[in-house]
Amino acid sequence: MFTSYGNRKVLRVLGDFSDDILRLVVGRSVYSIESDIEVAERRDRSNPDKGWTMRTLHIEHETAIYHPRFFWRDDRARCPTEGSAMFSAKAPRFTGLMKVEGNPVAVLLGGRAWDEEPMFIIRYTQEGFDLQDVVNMLSTSELYRESELVQLITGKSIRTIKRLLKEPKPTRLGQQQSMVAFQYAHALEFASEVFHGQARAEEWLNKATKWLNGYRPVELIENPLGYQVVNTYLYRMKHGVYQ
Repeated sequence: MFTSYGNRKVLRVLGDFSDDILRLVVGRSVYSIESDIEVAERRDRSNPDKGWTMRTLHIEHETAIYHPRFFWRDDRARCPTEGSAMFSAKAPRFTGLMKVEGNPVAVLLGGRAWDEEPMFIIRYTQEGFDLQDVVNMLSTSELYRESELVQLITGKSIRTIKRLLKEPKPTRLGQQQSMVAFQYAHALEFASEVFHGQARAEEWLNKATKWLNGYRPVELIENPLGYQVVNTYLYRMKHGVYQ
């Protein structure tokens, strides 16, 4: 509650709070409510033309339980940006890629066949995918060009990838990272089939889903079990189990 002193507003605590309890709750930044009021009145008298508002920590006086989560809830005067949209910089992206036409898995495999046979993928990942083929797969997707996903799929930063692509000797991913790259390529391809288009598939992959405990599908694909969960969910949607 605020009480006016000389057209100035000062926070005044009502209730059973003593100064000792207030010091215990909010720390040393508040010494005494009455002394703060006196300071405010002296400041007003000495500087009548200078606006001044006492700054004390906000306390939830009218609720039985105080929690830091509600610290700014009823004090918009000291939190003017509450509820307003905050500026957020766009995530860095892998720019300068020339889009390669084709399905993500086919592009990743460099034209090699697999006929939905897992044993082919096991052999290819043991050999390791060529980094250029992985980058070509990334070029088929707007979503996968984001820096965070490039790092997850390749295990390398964008700067490192660009440097390695300039070297005369081809670079191959390790077996585990190659499997991660395949999981991302296959999940995107399967989602495109289910949602009848890659744009809608990428939108779904990048959106938190309650059926996946609030995770974005794209966050789960790196993990073998997460990839399996996403695939199972897509299969059920395809066959009408989930709407």
